[in-house]
Amino acid sequence: MVGALAVVCIGGLLPACAGGSGSGVSRVVDEYLRAWRRHDYRAMAKLVDRPPADFVAFNRAAVTDLGIERADYVRGRASQHDRTASISLRNRFDVRGLGTWRARGELSLIERRGRWHIDWSPRAIDVGLQPGNHPVRKTQWPDRAPILGAGGAALTMATPMVTVGVQGSRVTDAGALTSALQGAGATPAQVSTALTTATAHPQWFVPVLDLPQAQYEQLRPTLYPVPGTVFQTHTSRHAITPDLDAHVVGSVGPITAEQLSKLGPPYRATDTVGQTGIEQAYERELAGRPGGSIQVVDGAGNVVSTLASFKGKPGAPVQTTLDPALQRAGEQALSAVAQPAALVAIRASTGEVVAAVSQPSQSPNIALTGQYPPGSTFKVVTTADLLEHGVTPSSPATCPASITIGGQTFRNFEGEAVPSLSLADAFAQSCNAAFIGLAANLPHESFTSTAQQFGLGVTPHLGLDAFGGKVPTPNSDAERAATAIGQAKVAVSPLAMATVAGAVDAGSLHEPRLVAGTRDDTTPPQPLDPTVVAGLQSMTAGVVTNGTATGAGLPPDTHGKTGTAEFGTDDQLQTHAWFIGYRGDLAFAIIVTGGGVGGTVAAPIAAKFLSATGPGG
Repeated sequence: MVGALAVVCIGGLLPACAGGSGSGVSRVVDEYLRAWRRHDYRAMAKLVDRPPADFVAFNRAAVTDLGIERADYVRGRASQHDRTASISLRNRFDVRGLGTWRARGELSLIERRGRWHIDWSPRAIDVGLQPGNHPVRKTQWPDRAPILGAGGAALTMATPMVTVGVQGSRVTDAGALTSALQGAGATPAQVSTALTTATAHPQWFVPVLDLPQAQYEQLRPTLYPVPGTVFQTHTSRHAITPDLDAHVVGSVGPITAEQLSKLGPPYRATDTVGQTGIEQAYERELAGRPGGSIQVVDGAGNVVSTLASFKGKPGAPVQTTLDPALQRAGEQALSAVAQPAALVAIRASTGEVVAAVSQPSQSPNIALTGQYPPGSTFKVVTTADLLEHGVTPSSPATCPASITIGGQTFRNFEGEAVPSLSLADAFAQSCNAAFIGLAANLPHESFTSTAQQFGLGVTPHLGLDAFGGKVPTPNSDAERAATAIGQAKVAVSPLAMATVAGAVDAGSLHEPRLVAGTRDDTTPPQPLDPTVVAGLQSMTAGVVTNGTATGAGLPPDTHGKTGTAEFGTDDQLQTHAWFIGYRGDLAFAIIVTGGGVGGTVAAPIAAKFLSATGPGG
């Protein structure tokens, strides 16, 4: 809606401006401008001599179509000659999302049978408008700024696309057309809707689906010959890998009504905006502000002149820590996995997220926001807690097949039993009963405080929504036992567990970083107890050399911890397969949801990933 409209007299040159009521030129001008202020176009028309048929529509469109939010009218000196008069106007229009349009207008008047009337023309708005012309708004967004990865590498690219559509007048066999479109990937609903529209408007181009140019070329022999198919080419912005496009970097697309309401000016219903990931979270930074113009168009649609121009503001690039090579390696490592799975890799020395993969692409961003029990990967935290309370890697333990705590019986996952072993051996073999027995003397609250030393339970601020895990203080001995082996109410994301692995590697907690300039981008590292770090580094090496990950084919110098996390409510519980670890400065976490055993499912994926990254990642 237009805001308040100011009517200001200059120099007291009209009789009404000097204080008299008057009934001549000034009275009519005053009434007209007051009606204009109220958007009362019909009242304006009553003051106009022989108003054109489109008077109301024209003036309403000058406000709504141009997006005028506020208008101020300042009138100048009146010039009267016998039965005609004119008054200059200095108009200021605040155009939504573009800026201020300062226009010079003019009102003409004519006297008929002793009464003055407005002799209206579009010049009242701007003297550049003539009868038969109308103003139109043109908006031009700057090129969308890039999203960058490590070393300034572009994470987005312009992709040639083909829009496959139908034209009703060309359709000869609706069944064959339907079959061809669905064979190209269109849903039955998309085809049905398009054919209905094409029947009602046989000359229209009715879009059905978009295909990358390369995919279209593959389908062209079966699509192009079908009568009724029509095609348009254009470019679309995409991330450089499928998973980045679906999740972290995200995608762009036509603005929705909800997004339009939330974003407000300068966005309009025809714009394209970020839909997911960084593209959505950093929409305003990437898009910048549009420029545009107010143009004069004649009855044939030809641009006659330009009344005002507005300069746009280029978008600003968004810098991330993602490494394209490592991202591709992560996506390839998960490519053959049937279940939903995720991989997160970080630079241990900085906390920089260099890869974040969630598959399939249709799944949520489980790499950053998933919430799962960590299972035995949480034994890294429990071991740190034990080491802080005086236990050493060589401290003795027992590994019975089962152990009962607080009335609840816990069993080793594969039923193994070892009468006597050390903490380091229990860690390497991931003996649940040994850890539950050793943890029986730990204070309940120490699980939560120790977990926080590794970043668990701390909300990440890295530029996108992320889950940092939760480790509630156990409220019973049985819950303490379950917490010690990463069950109970403990929940983590792959990002959170990669952060844990990175802390062991670096000897300090580095909060994960993804987008430059976010709060965690400048959070200083928090050193861990060197004795605890040394013990964990030694024991994570043992998991690979003589423990549960020995047969996974991991490269030399890999450290890690397997996890097999139970979930569900059935008698036969399912398990998530976990593996977390590091090699050189590259720390990582992998989960295959419902995947089974961590050492035989997740660890080989880590081996594939690390082999593709080269020595030290």
